[in-house]
Amino acid sequence: MADESGNSDKEPDYKKVGAVISMIGGAVSVLVGLYSLTGFNPLKELFSSSSSSTSAGTSTSTWTVVREERSRPTTTTRPAPPDFSVRSTQWDGPCGYSWCSMSAVFRNNGGVGNGSATFYVLLPDENQYLALCSTVLPTTAEDSVTSAGCTASSGPLQQYFQSHPGGTVRMDVRVDN
Repeated sequence: MADESGNSDKEPDYKKVGAVISMIGGAVSVLVGLYSLTGFNPLKELFSSSSSSTSAGTSTSTWTVVREERSRPTTTTRPAPPDFSVRSTQWDGPCGYSWCSMSAVFRNNGGVGNGSATFYVLLPDENQYLALCSTVLPTTAEDSVTSAGCTASSGPLQQYFQSHPGGTVRMDVRVDN
């Protein structure tokens, strides 16, 4: 039964138009997916077809399928990350009441970049640290050297020097890769 506007359906016209637009959008999505996966573009062939008339007055279409070769994107290799190693270490003067100042020379065996290192003050006969400090290694070119240092201080280091006047300590430096 028709309503007052003459529509036989109960759906308003704007909903029908919306459904048609959605179907067209879906079809375009499928075509875009087909092109991106295979390189085949059926719309290009549709609009580039040549039509000719025959003597009977009917038209026939000649379709030419052309496959486009798409160039592959160039790949670039990532630069090598920096890879620091410790070349030499040194105390920067005698240790104080609760601190020790240290420095080291580092070699960058990798690509350009920076890094970090941790300096440890160790007991003389054990691998137990009394204090530590960390530092940033500055940006260094490939196969180049740099130096960095820091001052480590702590309560346990101060207690060690109080209980061992004139005592010695060891240093260890680790690159944080």
